[in-house]
Amino acid sequence: MHPSRLLLILCFIAFISLGLPDALLGVAWPTMADEFSTTLDRLGIIMTGGTVGYALSSFMIGAIINRIGLAGLLIQSASLTVIALVLFVVVPSWYWMPFVALIAGLGGGGIDAGLNAYVEKHYSSRIMQWLHASFGVGVTIGPAIMTLSLAMSGLWRPGYLLVAFLLLLMLSAFIYYRGLWGREPETMQTEQLVQVSLLATLKLPAAWLSMLAFFLYTSAEIGLGFWAFTLLTESRGVMLATAGLWVTIYWGSFTLGRIVAGVLAPKFGEMRLTLFGLLISLIGLVLFTLQIGGPGGVYGLALIGLGFAPTFPALLSTTSERVAKAHVTNLIGMQISAAGVGLVVMPLSLSLLVSTIGLEVLAPVFLAMTLMVFLLLKVFKRPSN
Repeated sequence: MHPSRLLLILCFIAFISLGLPDALLGVAWPTMADEFSTTLDRLGIIMTGGTVGYALSSFMIGAIINRIGLAGLLIQSASLTVIALVLFVVVPSWYWMPFVALIAGLGGGGIDAGLNAYVEKHYSSRIMQWLHASFGVGVTIGPAIMTLSLAMSGLWRPGYLLVAFLLLLMLSAFIYYRGLWGREPETMQTEQLVQVSLLATLKLPAAWLSMLAFFLYTSAEIGLGFWAFTLLTESRGVMLATAGLWVTIYWGSFTLGRIVAGVLAPKFGEMRLTLFGLLISLIGLVLFTLQIGGPGGVYGLALIGLGFAPTFPALLSTTSERVAKAHVTNLIGMQISAAGVGLVVMPLSLSLLVSTIGLEVLAPVFLAMTLMVFLLLKVFKRPSN
């Protein structure tokens, strides 16, 4: 196989490994919380530990790659993730889990920021959509594994161990092919530009609108993926296997949507495709909030995942349509950081809402977030100098 093609496959594998463990906790948490005699809202504290790790490693990504290279980053990040998955299995109390999630976040953030910057530099927007579809493959398989583990044994630990084994195989592939990352892929050439300061980029209104869109969108996408299972089973009386199936379908439709978006984006334009997708998600969120369509409104989850699909990679690929090219590198980092901040702030906020109002507050909150993202995209302007 040609090295460039193999390198691209490894990029996809890396994003599968990023998504695979992410959705395990949302399905496993009700069983874990019962075993550790804690409350459901503590999930937000654990998620916060993970997203702090994610934000830290994303922020330091440039220094890490300069020191150990992209291959070293992938090997180190996958190793941290495997270690965290094993620690989840052996810790004696939920109090340890935010610290374990911090380790997992350090691994996931390194893969996410490093490969997003690499693919944006070397590959097309179509590849960016398919890269993030690979993440969707991981988060689709993860809930299915955990649901199967719970259904067959009533235990959550076998699910974590199986995912740890799969990631160990991926880590082996990163080690074996580590020499490939020193090559430049034979793709389009990138322009050499004088980079402006971070402060100059922060002065652009489009930069703040972009960061707000990433903050809100990521909070809605990941928040729904984590809380849907608990909302369905604990508040709406949906059977465990049914809820697990539809959370899997949520991530599965999300993955399918990104594969299709990679084909359609060059023809219809990424921003137009993203706006259409968000409209589909809003319809799905209305159905899910009102519990229309299937037990607990689960049919809406498929529409939400399908509509969400193109948003994150499309917003990354269209950064140069919102700001001048000299600002693009700065803004890509800021957008990913804003997504990370959203994943730190929103779990705690949502946990407080759940503990004070109840689980049913979540669906209308996700609906409001998505509507705000749609409105923000409608007001984005052409590049600013």
